[in-house]
Amino acid sequence: MNNPDTLINPILSQWLEFARQLSLPDLEAFARANIPANLPLPATYLNSLDNDYKTIALRACILVFIASNKRMIPRQYQLEASNATAHGLDCTIDSGTGSGKTLCQIILNLLYPNTTSITISPLKRLQILQAAEFERWGIKVACINEDTPSDRELWDCIRDGFYQHLIVQPEQLKIYQGHLPRLARLLHNQRFLKTIARVHVDEAHNHYLAGLPQHGLPPFRPAWGALDEFRLRLPKGTPFQALSGTLPPHIKLAIHNHLNFDPTRAVSLKLSSNRPNIVYATHRIVGSLKDFRNADFLISIPYKPVIKSLIFHDNTEQCAGLSDYLDERLPLDLRKTGIVRHYHSGMSKEYLTQVFEDFCKPNGGLDVSDVEAVVDYGLPQKMSTSQQRGGRGGRRGQLAVYLVMAEPWAFTAALDSVVPDGTDPDRPICGRLTKTTPKAARAGLAMILYVRSEVCLRTMISQYLADRSTEALSISFGWCCDRPHPERPEIQFDKRTFFPGRFIYEEEDGAIYAGDVGEPDRVHLNPPVARKRKPRGVSNRKTEQRAPLQSLIRTWLSKAHSIDPLRAVRPASFILDAKGINKLSTVHPDRIKTVGDVAAALGETEEWMMEWGAQIIEIITDYDTEIHVQSTERPAPAKRGKVQETNIEYEPRAKRAKITAVLTEANPNVRRSTRKTAKSK
Repeated sequence: MNNPDTLINPILSQWLEFARQLSLPDLEAFARANIPANLPLPATYLNSLDNDYKTIALRACILVFIASNKRMIPRQYQLEASNATAHGLDCTIDSGTGSGKTLCQIILNLLYPNTTSITISPLKRLQILQAAEFERWGIKVACINEDTPSDRELWDCIRDGFYQHLIVQPEQLKIYQGHLPRLARLLHNQRFLKTIARVHVDEAHNHYLAGLPQHGLPPFRPAWGALDEFRLRLPKGTPFQALSGTLPPHIKLAIHNHLNFDPTRAVSLKLSSNRPNIVYATHRIVGSLKDFRNADFLISIPYKPVIKSLIFHDNTEQCAGLSDYLDERLPLDLRKTGIVRHYHSGMSKEYLTQVFEDFCKPNGGLDVSDVEAVVDYGLPQKMSTSQQRGGRGGRRGQLAVYLVMAEPWAFTAALDSVVPDGTDPDRPICGRLTKTTPKAARAGLAMILYVRSEVCLRTMISQYLADRSTEALSISFGWCCDRPHPERPEIQFDKRTFFPGRFIYEEEDGAIYAGDVGEPDRVHLNPPVARKRKPRGVSNRKTEQRAPLQSLIRTWLSKAHSIDPLRAVRPASFILDAKGINKLSTVHPDRIKTVGDVAAALGETEEWMMEWGAQIIEIITDYDTEIHVQSTERPAPAKRGKVQETNIEYEPRAKRAKITAVLTEANPNVRRSTRKTAKSK
């Protein structure tokens, strides 16, 4: 056969159509004549099938071989999944990140090009990546989310089955924010329903984690939990395929039950979820997450080339703060060049797109498939979340490290309140959750045991995922994790040799060092000092003067942020947070007279002082001037005179006037959520 360049090539399309028409004997003859020995077919599996199943499996092999330009043959589990779905059976695919789950969806479009597949996808950015992959295989695809235009021609094409694959966010399948999305309306159209041949639920763990109530809390994204209703709207017998790299038994069981998988007919495929190229490690945070010295290991001083990393955070302020801190650790000529970028959903669409595109460029410093380190800056609540994040590293099979940095409470929290229920290893250590439950109490038991573990972390992960395969504990690069391995000491990983900078450690006496006990050149960062008695000084600002000043500063902050050129990438709290406002309103007027005093009170940098200090000191100075004027204009108390016999009345003492201020108060509302810092070369 000829060797065209792309699937879109007309010659290649003709070859695909030719393969779809071949009988089983012709398929076998084609395979013998064209598929080379270095791409062996799964002969044992093929020979175990009856003619019907074998025809589909062999045809899938040939179609993938042609469409990949003679570079690829499907793996056995991909053929098993495709055969199950082609025969109308529900299927669960539980395999690790990067194992080829997307090809399970592509094969069905290659086999049946005149039908439509629907993939339920959790994120817009993931939709874009998935669409690009489908288009690379020549599959006509459309992404449907809240940004999809209401274009009549587009929706007519969707209704008529022009697109072979629809990548859909679950919110588009039912009433969302008070209205019925366009796609949900199409589900009442029989013409459209007849085109749907199958449904793939990608990242299926979200059905349980985001769509169903969790330990007293309502679902984060209820639309994920309504996929059972969506299934009832489809033609009877439409098969579902649930795909994920993180399906521990309790999550898999919930998906099967909620999506009504028939246990007597459903197919469950499980491969090892072990990523042998990923090395696992943990580190104890010194102090709190706000002490960004904990991240000094990412950028060294003096400077050494950084490694490509993703850092996940609990909230946007922390994400932006660490990004700024790490950027300042770079040499002057490398600062603000995009080596360190932060990324979260509160930013503008344009900024997010630009950062992600830069992140994806192989020559731009970071490549999605080329991440060398993934860091959780703060303990994740669930092990399932941890495994999803850790799987972002080493997507090409190269060495990668997944580091969990846990707060001190993770090592001391009592486990007495943990519900004795072995079905959910991620159950919170406090039992039932509320919206106000603090993070330390929300932590899942599995993650607490993970960071406290004295045994192999890879073993902990395999037990969580019920991975009993022979590959569950295999490694690719000589290291397993940073826990001792008495029988094989050479596979213990030393994280200090991987990262360019140094980790910080705290001694029992409170002393903090850059470098561990065994490092001869460790640096003493803050020698412990005896607590000194607080010297007497100028008292703080009067209590009744603080609230009006806070209101004035908040009003200024709201206006300043609204005209800030960088408002798309930094929240108002990045300029001045609530603690800073409280601090400024507490300091005595005699101790805050200059922009330098403002910066010193807040512990801010000279750069911050130059940008915001003058505006803030002007507010404080004007306020103090107004207070002084009001105090001097008050009528002096009248002196009590002697009572004369003439009974002349005297002036009563004037009542002291209270200072009041009526101001418009605007508090910037910054959503708190898990974000990531992208760091590139």
